[in-house]
Amino acid sequence: MLTALENRTLIEKSLIASASASGALLIGAHLFEHVGGLAPCALCLDQREAHWTGLALAVIGIVGAIALRWRRAAIATVGACALVYLVSAGLALYHAGVENHYWPGPATCSGGGPVDVGPGGLADILKQKPGAPSCSEAAWRFLGVSMAGYNLLISAGLFAFCLIAAAAAVREERRSARGLRAQGGVAS
Repeated sequence: MLTALENRTLIEKSLIASASASGALLIGAHLFEHVGGLAPCALCLDQREAHWTGLALAVIGIVGAIALRWRRAAIATVGACALVYLVSAGLALYHAGVENHYWPGPATCSGGGPVDVGPGGLADILKQKPGAPSCSEAAWRFLGVSMAGYNLLISAGLFAFCLIAAAAAVREERRSARGLRAQGGVAS
């Protein structure tokens, strides 16, 4: 596996890393939920959506870069992945802040929203299954860091890696285009 990665460009490596990391985070989140019994809150689900988007973009970029050899499309896809991971890091930062009580979470996440006592009355409401857990309580921590905190660290790292890879590839493309123009060729 490592030998196969050695022969890849930085763009291809960043797409493979993005797909692998987002896929692993999603698998971990679903294992915590379905095996560990830790129900996700609304902010957790938002963070999952960011990684589903990152995974889909990365897979599309891998197909474009490796199978179709569309270098510029792959570079653009890595740039788009960087933006997705920036959003993911922002969501995770917000969630970690809510968990650590630095700021309040959304009303839909903290149980503070309005309750509609309809014709069935309070007895019907009390019989209902509880909704999603509160976003302000971390369901799991390791070394004092919650899942949102780890997602922040991983998403920020993926953002930096994708941004650096895209910027380096754009610089290389520009150098190649200047070299072709200097030789009298046409840059595509």
